[in-house]
Amino acid sequence: MRRTKKLLLGTATGLAVLATLGSGTLLTMHAANNVSSVTQTAAPTTATADGTKVTATKANGTKQNYRVTYHDQTGDSQATFKQQTLGNAQTAKDEVDYVGKQTTGAPVKLTKQTKAVAQGVMGHTYVHWNTGKWSVTAVTDNADQAGTPEQFAKQVNRQLKRASLPSQAKRGAVTVYSGDEAEQANTVQWQSGKHLYTVSGQSAATTVKLAQNSQK
Repeated sequence: MRRTKKLLLGTATGLAVLATLGSGTLLTMHAANNVSSVTQTAAPTTATADGTKVTATKANGTKQNYRVTYHDQTGDSQATFKQQTLGNAQTAKDEVDYVGKQTTGAPVKLTKQTKAVAQGVMGHTYVHWNTGKWSVTAVTDNADQAGTPEQFAKQVNRQLKRASLPSQAKRGAVTVYSGDEAEQANTVQWQSGKHLYTVSGQSAATTVKLAQNSQK
């Protein structure tokens, strides 16, 4: 009887140790999946466009779904970089705000090789074109006296020509505005595998540059 009690006690102790180890292992695995630094992500550390430098100041989430925040040199929030992991590649692809080739609208010649169309909608002019796997839409407020829709579209196209957008993208969309947007309305979005990447920013140039500097 005494030996039986000792065996039972030993078994119970072993199970308690296993339970503790198991719990600790799970906690460690969970912690290892967390993101706390931009170096753990596909997001760039910095980006400089039009004389403005933004730097990643915060990264949070998990390796599957994370968000990186960028501030400028004065400490103002300027942009975000997000990765979302969806069920499969097709689902991620469907989430991209891709716009197919437009055939209606006034023709706009950006370069000898790149042709776009312009459409006016509710006080704005949308200049749209497609390049490879990407759709690009440059939006100008008709009340903006700083430049014409064609000038802004050419400016965006030049920036896109200077550096490549993420090469692993299977589908991507760029939507940018001629004026700084307080709500980070400028976006560059793309799908790679079952991942959906979205860069949002106040400045068109900064938003595009962050996407160009991405590791995906």
